[in-house]
Amino acid sequence: MTAADIHESITQGQGLTRVFARRKSGAFINERRLIETMASLANTEGGTLFIGVDSDGSISGCYPFHGEKTDPAELAMSVRRYTNPPLHVEVEIARLDGEEVVAVRTEAHPSPVATTWGAYLTRRLNAHGVAETVGMDPTYLFTRYRDANGIDWALLPAEGATPEDIDPAAVQHFRELAAALGGEARMRQRSDDGIVRALGFRDDSPTPLTLGAIALFGRAPAIRRWLPYHQLVISERRRTHQTHRSTAPLASMLHALTEKRAELGLALPLAVNALIHRDYFQPGPVYVALEEDRSTVSSPGGLPRGVDARELALGRATYAPRSLHLATAISMTGLTRAAGTGMPRLREQLDSAGLDPVSFAGTHGRGVTVTVTHAGPAANHELKGNEARVFELVQRAGRAGLASGEVAERTGLSQQQSYRALRKLVDAALLRRIGTTRTTRYYIK
Repeated sequence: MTAADIHESITQGQGLTRVFARRKSGAFINERRLIETMASLANTEGGTLFIGVDSDGSISGCYPFHGEKTDPAELAMSVRRYTNPPLHVEVEIARLDGEEVVAVRTEAHPSPVATTWGAYLTRRLNAHGVAETVGMDPTYLFTRYRDANGIDWALLPAEGATPEDIDPAAVQHFRELAAALGGEARMRQRSDDGIVRALGFRDDSPTPLTLGAIALFGRAPAIRRWLPYHQLVISERRRTHQTHRSTAPLASMLHALTEKRAELGLALPLAVNALIHRDYFQPGPVYVALEEDRSTVSSPGGLPRGVDARELALGRATYAPRSLHLATAISMTGLTRAAGTGMPRLREQLDSAGLDPVSFAGTHGRGVTVTVTHAGPAANHELKGNEARVFELVQRAGRAGLASGEVAERTGLSQQQSYRALRKLVDAALLRRIGTTRTTRYYIK
């Protein structure tokens, strides 16, 4: 990075990929905290730590790390020495406003990076939309290791499960899906046991069934035991507000969804995609909200490793399923084509109908939220006055979003004026409102 690059990045403020640290003396950030920060960035999206920059972005200068100077090579070696696996970083020193600034940069690492003293850290946005460094919880850490090592969770053994844990009704629903949607003919002709074996979810070992068998065909007690977070919640908000919950095996759940194809509309492919690719080791259901002007689907767990939300929103094929075997199993019914083709197919439908593309939010860490609007493009709205000022401000905030109080402070509007403007923009499907009460933030569509 050149001095100009460093200066430009600092002007963008702190975030998930940018961290500022004050070091006016040796009493401020030390090498240990530097190493922990770099590990947290590597465990998220990668990014840069700028030492000698205050939290407000002002340049205060970096007190030397090594006697009278900071040695970039020695600093980089310290990070490598005290991280596991050893983390590569690039260290640049630039003089800005007459002060020395040290920029330490790293890329996202495929597997979790720990410090040698046992700290597993990552970056996330807190309830106020402010980026912070936090410890990884065990389920998230397991997910990262599983994805990094290419472990297909659906092939993990369901310890203690027996063939009696398979629900024949769910297997029959799988057959009916394949018959109705033109799926694999041979799947319709096999026995129950033959179907489970053909999908790769049963063998003759001491642990014959895998988690994939439980997810697709498991009886209720088996699902509660081995996949307790498996649940679908549909909130119907278009007429009377009704909530439907299901913990049925996936084959039965998908069968029921296809019978409501007309009612679900564009939410159907989103819900199917979420159920196939959600992280079944993270708590929470797949949640579908059906509203007059939009459908929103949320699923636990971040996007699978290697999947870029921007590429998905553009409708580009992305091949990185969380479970290749589960995705393949569902494709044999004809409900889906192949892994990586769901979002491009949906984008084709939206384009042909003249609708806005899907938007993604909260794709870091714990969940993914996808929204598709049923109204025409937002560009058709002509904004004036307070709405125009507020829309432009939220647009500049980007992925961080803004709370109504921040909008009021930055625009000079009263709290009531900013809230009214935000509500009108949400009603016009130009902004998304996420959270409740004090945690509410507004994001660009």
